[in-house]
Amino acid sequence: MNAPRRSTRGVTLVELLVALTLTVGLAALLLNVTRGTMRLWRNAQDTFSTDTEAKLVLDMLERDLQAALFRETSAAWLAVSVISTPSILANHGWKTSGTIKPSGNDSLDLIPADVSGVPAMIAGARFGLSGTWLRFITTNLESKSASNPGGSQPVAVSYQIARRPLSGSIAATNTATVRYTLFRSAVANDSTLTSGFDLLAANYGSSSPAFPGARSSRSITNPNTADAIASNVIDFGTWLYRRNGAGELERVYPSTAADLEHTSFDLAEFPEVADVMVRLLTEEGANAIEALESASGVIVRPPGVSDSEWWWSVAEAHSRVYVRRIQLKAGPT
Repeated sequence: MNAPRRSTRGVTLVELLVALTLTVGLAALLLNVTRGTMRLWRNAQDTFSTDTEAKLVLDMLERDLQAALFRETSAAWLAVSVISTPSILANHGWKTSGTIKPSGNDSLDLIPADVSGVPAMIAGARFGLSGTWLRFITTNLESKSASNPGGSQPVAVSYQIARRPLSGSIAATNTATVRYTLFRSAVANDSTLTSGFDLLAANYGSSSPAFPGARSSRSITNPNTADAIASNVIDFGTWLYRRNGAGELERVYPSTAADLEHTSFDLAEFPEVADVMVRLLTEEGANAIEALESASGVIVRPPGVSDSEWWWSVAEAHSRVYVRRIQLKAGPT
């Protein structure tokens, strides 16, 4: 009796190719699904991060502005400046070497044009190289402590952006990561009383790029590193309003597109309402801007595009804008 014959047929080349094609197709599908999931997760993380930072900034601004003080004296109890000169910003603790945020007209658009009859909104404005440098006298609502022995007493406060390394000085030799950071500087109440309530006084100025001590009067101009409240803030601005005889809000700053300064010496100049805006980069955007500004050549400017257009195209593609209207409660005394 003969034994049964066994099949010796092997796998053909065509079958191998079909199996390989199916495997590659499935791998590509899984890769696309994974990439999509990671993209959604990263977008969710970016949204949560920027939303959280924006709320912190706007809550602090609202608290400080609602407690802002004004008295009928010859002092400047509130001042706003937009600075677009890099050499001036050196004494604000800026690292201005190399490629930085543009200082030209592409970054300066205080009052955007109306679109189809719709009035301009602060969300579309751009506040120059430095953003708004806002300082005012307010009642410090922080708890009484060793560094704040006066508790809720009048203090000078400033909000401003500074481009500087995350650690160390702004010296060219410092290779630490550079970021645009929003600072809130609150001077100690005793230093405020000593320096006075005129925010244009020399005591509140700075003539050195070296960071001053925390809560010193000079930190109004050059914030201490410890005063940082939000990283990756590439624009910060404010519009100020007063009510006219009919009770309607009228913008007093900026009054024109060229209005880079506002100082409140009397009640007629002191705002009743403020719109504030912050533009925050996502972490991906912050890394892209850092690569753009570095000399490494990691990102190459496309042909036919200016440096300014290039910078802003990257910034707008990876940032979010947040706006809040705040009622000031200060009045004459």
